[in-house]
Amino acid sequence: MAEFSAQHEAVLGEVRKCYALPADSSVRDFLTEHRTLPYILLEAAPQLKTYFGEATIFSLRAPIDDAGSRTLYAVAMWPGRSRDVREALARFDDSWWIAHSRQASGYLTFTYELT
Repeated sequence: MAEFSAQHEAVLGEVRKCYALPADSSVRDFLTEHRTLPYILLEAAPQLKTYFGEATIFSLRAPIDDAGSRTLYAVAMWPGRSRDVREALARFDDSWWIAHSRQASGYLTFTYELT
């Protein structure tokens, strides 16, 4: 069990290199509950950089909705035009995410926020 926990901590450390996490434990707890998601996020990271650009910052959020459910959001923090980010997201979806989305079982959404 200790080895499994250490491996999970190592994977979470790699996720932190690619995505900004909130100060609270919401995302960390969610990634612990859904152990396949960190691996999907790591696979997605280079694809995201390809479509959104190397300088784009991606943050993770795991808010609770009105029904009490939680979904993980990978958010591209976009300083440019909304049209450009929508096109980048559409290219990412078509080229990578649609083919891999089943692995996330509906618990992960890629989106953007204009900054």
